[in-house]
Parts: sequence; structure tokens; C-alpha cells
Amino acid sequence: MIQILDTALEILIEDGYQALTLREVARRCNIQIGAVSYYYKSRSDLMLDVINHVLVPYADNINSILHEPGLTAEQKLERFIRLLLDDIQTKKTTRLFPHLWVLANHDPLIAKVVDSIYILERRTLTQLFAEINPLLSAQERETLAVFVSASVAGGTMFVGFEKPWATELPLYSAIACRALVELVKTITPDQLRTYGWSPEDSAPVWKTPTLLNPEELQTVLEEAETTDAP
Repeated sequence: MIQILDTALEILIEDGYQALTLREVARRCNIQIGAVSYYYKSRSDLMLDVINHVLVPYADNINSILHEPGLTAEQKLERFIRLLLDDIQTKKTTRLFPHLWVLANHDPLIAKVVDSIYILERRTLTQLFAEINPLLSAQERETLAVFVSASVAGGTMFVGFEKPWATELPLYSAIACRALVELVKTITPDQLRTYGWSPEDSAPVWKTPTLLNPEELQTVLEEAETTDAP
């Protein structure tokens, strides 16, 4: 089964989603298509398992940062940002995640999976934000986490694998860490109001914007709590 997942990931990275079929995976694995369809009834099923297969190392690396003794929340945030920036220079991430972003526009199931990925990433960020800047409300922390996440992911097209600015990653990382960590540390609710944020315009009880229904969101968060894996 690992061979099937590795082969499917290789197809996605090298040839794109349009080339990923159960038949092509079987051909490259030198096995009968029935051996693939035994585990996966459709390309979407296979895609979901590939995504899970890819995300496991992320959880391990992030947990090692969060549980490293002696680090302040600011230092953990900086290391988290650097981890994400270093990762977008891998062929796997530069090629795979833009595919997921495109697919999320057309495939409701992939859209929910991508939403779940970033919900869990923000979960880690907001936990650190709460330590760094406790003056922010839950709504402000999570919206700030969306901004930080988007700022890092957006660098894929510039400093990602084989991109024009890839050689400038050390300087780019220094700028990103300085800007984002300082922003999280110093931004205040009053400053947000100065720039047009009116919490009074929000719903009385704010909820995380998501494609997931309440039960799905609860399941994602409960599984994250159980495994302690972002």
C-alpha cells in the first residue's frame, strides 16, 4: 500500500493531477489494477490517502518544535514559520499544494480537506498567539493566523522549488520572521479599530468560517487533541 501512495505522489508531483489514475498507478507499480482498486474505489479516495501520507511528517516536525524545552512562544513561532518556508522549497510541496488549491475550487471533498489542513495549522498558530499576545480576542487571533498562514503559503510562487527567488530564501525568511513575529507581538485591538475593524459589526457569537459542518469541524479538532498533532 505504501508503494501505491508513493507512486501516486510521484505522479502528482511530476505529471500533475490529470495524470493520476488508478490504472496509471497500477502500471507504474507493475501490479494489476485490481490490486489498486481493492484499496481505492476512485481517484478521490486515493488522493485523500496521499494527502494524509504527506502530512504525517509535518505533524512530527511541528510537535518537536512545540514541545522543545526552553523555547519561548515567540521562538516557537519563528521556528514554525521557518519550517514552513523551508518546506516550500521542496519539490513535493511546491508542486503538490498548488494542485490542491486548484482542485479545491472544483472538488467539494478536496475543498474540505484543504480547509481542514489550514484549520489545524491555525490551531497551532492561535495557541502560540494566545501566549504571545493575550490581549487579542479569539476572533482576532484566528484572523491573524489566516494572515500569517496566507503570507507564508503565498511565498511558494516566489521562493518555492525552482522558482526565481528560491536562492534568496535566507533573506526572505529573515524578513518574514521579523515582520510576522513582530506583528503578532505588537498588534493591539485598538490598532485594529484604527484601521477599520469594528467588532460591534460581528455576530454576537463568533464562529470559525469553514466549509465543514459543525460535526465535521468537531471531529477534526477532537482528533487533533487526541493525537496532539497539528
